[in-house]
Amino acid sequence: MARDLSGALPAEPDLLIGRDDLAHRIIGHLRGGARVVTLTGSAGVGKTTLALHTAWQMRRDLPKLVVRWVRMTSLPSDAEAEQVDRVVRDALNATDYGDRPPWDAITEYLRVPGRHTLLVLDNCEHIVVQAGEFIAALQATVPGQVTVLATSREPLGCVGEHVEYVRPLPYPREEDSLDEPWPALEMFAARADAFGHPLSAAERVIAAELVRSVDGLPLAIAIDAARLRYESLAEIRNSRLIDSRRPVRDRYPGLDDVGGRVNSVLVPAGLRQSYTGSYDRLDAAEKRVMDSLGVFSGGFDLPTAGQICSDGELSPDDVVRAVKRLVDRSLVLADTSGGVHRYRLLQSVRMFALEKINDSGDPGALRRRHLRYFRKLAAQYATTWFSAKEVSILEDARWQLGNFEAAMAYGLTEPELATDALAIAVHLAQLRAWHYWGKLDEGRKWLLKGVEATAQLGVAHPMRIVAQSLAAWIALCQGRADEARRLRDACIDAQRQLSEQGADGAGDDPFAAAVNPAVRYFDGAFRMLVPGVDDTYDLGAIDVLEQAAAEFAALGDRGGWAMSMLFAGLGAAFHFADDPARAVALTSEYLAACEAAGAQWAIVWARIAHAMALAWHADPKQAEALVHDTVLMARDLDDAWGTTWLAHVLVWVLAILLEQRRGDHPGGTGQGAQPLKREAFELARAWGAAEAQRTRVNVRLEGLGPFLRAQQRAEVIIRAALGSDVERVVADGRELDHRQAMLLRIPQEPAGFAVRWQGLPPDLKRIARLAALDWTNKEIGTEVHLSHRTIEHKLPIALHKLGLRHRKELVNLRLVIEALAD
Repeated sequence: MARDLSGALPAEPDLLIGRDDLAHRIIGHLRGGARVVTLTGSAGVGKTTLALHTAWQMRRDLPKLVVRWVRMTSLPSDAEAEQVDRVVRDALNATDYGDRPPWDAITEYLRVPGRHTLLVLDNCEHIVVQAGEFIAALQATVPGQVTVLATSREPLGCVGEHVEYVRPLPYPREEDSLDEPWPALEMFAARADAFGHPLSAAERVIAAELVRSVDGLPLAIAIDAARLRYESLAEIRNSRLIDSRRPVRDRYPGLDDVGGRVNSVLVPAGLRQSYTGSYDRLDAAEKRVMDSLGVFSGGFDLPTAGQICSDGELSPDDVVRAVKRLVDRSLVLADTSGGVHRYRLLQSVRMFALEKINDSGDPGALRRRHLRYFRKLAAQYATTWFSAKEVSILEDARWQLGNFEAAMAYGLTEPELATDALAIAVHLAQLRAWHYWGKLDEGRKWLLKGVEATAQLGVAHPMRIVAQSLAAWIALCQGRADEARRLRDACIDAQRQLSEQGADGAGDDPFAAAVNPAVRYFDGAFRMLVPGVDDTYDLGAIDVLEQAAAEFAALGDRGGWAMSMLFAGLGAAFHFADDPARAVALTSEYLAACEAAGAQWAIVWARIAHAMALAWHADPKQAEALVHDTVLMARDLDDAWGTTWLAHVLVWVLAILLEQRRGDHPGGTGQGAQPLKREAFELARAWGAAEAQRTRVNVRLEGLGPFLRAQQRAEVIIRAALGSDVERVVADGRELDHRQAMLLRIPQEPAGFAVRWQGLPPDLKRIARLAALDWTNKEIGTEVHLSHRTIEHKLPIALHKLGLRHRKELVNLRLVIEALAD
């Protein structure tokens, strides 16, 4: 399954020549207590490569160190502090479901006890002031828990900053012997060899001329070496014509700009020569494609490039072929992280491409194709997520977020394109993408920006009504009941106006048919979650939600049906005390539908709803087992939203069981009293852990009435069982992470189990892990390519080495084993 790679380290550099001493010195600074180390130097000198090598080495040396990579190139030169904070927050994956500033989420993440973070801020040259202010604020707020490694063409000016100037690689002068190990020449030879062109002695002489002409710049060397796939060394040398009389900016404007800001350190002539030489050797199609690729923000895949960059003269296949040739020439970077081929331009190349886009006869044509492509893609995601592709769709959309945001931002600048921008925001909300990504407030803001930008369409425009209903739903999920009520009233008024008077173009609007179920869905969710003036809930909300589900189904909108039925099930679980059978049946049927569709994240939430129905209306023990089984699913999805609620649901379910058992031992005396005390103690710790997790991701209970009521009921039960010790124990639980809290009431690992597990041979470890998942010997044998008889022989050996007697003990320890396997 694809993973969220924002903030993850890119692949480790495969070649680092002539940098050993400098790398050792940088690591010495980082391990010696330096809080900020900045690598400076000209463009193309290898700052990013060196920083990446350093980060990987630090990760190997310090396994507990959290290392996060932040690409600052996505920021404009006039970025505000909140924009910088948002980029860093996303790289940290500091999930926030509320509306607090990104800075608060960052500091909350970095303050976790026992956690130390190495934050790598790459390409800060265009935001030197903003980056320096951000780092200074970090130093003042979380001293001792974060170290910053930055790359920039100039120092950031922070207090205590250690600056290391990265120089070009040493290269031979004309009078020097080529028998010496000159790093620049060795790098060229290694790159040439990687392209299947080992250098002869005569060619080393020409290569020496080339590395001299580019001043030993690693990026220029890599670009020149890549040309060997198409040209001889002599041809590359002969094309190196430097016209010093022509101003740099006249030749290639934009190459020395990053993010629109002319930096004080220009792109070196050597790098410009290498880039110019490669660009001039491109054919017309390759030049047009490379220039067009500048429209992408964050990257692209081949099908997307083929669709957006093709036009009347270039077909999608022409574009794909051109991109592959640009990769060969080291002008486009290929990234295989996550098992999928994706691509991006070097930053200096992208700046040049953006200049070319703006200089074209119709600079908006490419941007409009980009905008409309991503509108279509968002719509496709929104209508197909309720399927076995759900998680891959959500992860693909996450990877494309930079392009979605760039498309929306461009669309909002042009009145005639604002509806396209709003449509993207609507479809991403229908996908529940903002929930999955932990960016609820950003999703709400994009929807409201789109509604504001399309005000000329009128109050009763179908898309605007649907957008407001989705913004209201997000506000409701955030616990912002007042804003949700305001938006709800506006939606209902607009819906009424549309029904009575109609709207221009409504009959042709693809959102026209979705207005009624969309408003009904939110209205039902609101009435289910927010009590009336008499502090009671409208039980008719479940009927409203079921009606919305039927209307979505009639439109063929399976995602809308699924969300309506989820909230109907949650409402039944919370409110149907007088009709428990209906609550259990409704959530059971919905769970079965999700499992049939194969939508993994939907299954997690269907299980949460069904567990609550079982806990309050049928069998709490069965609910407990269901929650525990769901923990692994939510963890594998890296779902902070789901695990936050699972932690609370587990507390609620176990509180019900505790109350039942205390009823069997009135007065707190007798044989069962002491185990009940221990159970209440563990439960109070789980309460604290769930509360800490909810605080970390900024989920509010206050505006979610039934959820708050369930939590309060559990707290009353725990307090009654634990007495005056409860506050101390809850505080202790706040120090646990949510995974530790989930281990409550699951058989704990025997003493020394972790050590024995780590010492288990890899083949036995794999067999034991599959057995813990309750696979049969035949299934395990098929997976590991062994006979079931071999598994029958090896599994008892694994059990013996782990200090276990029965296979069932492995199954009981599945969560522990999964945690150790990570």
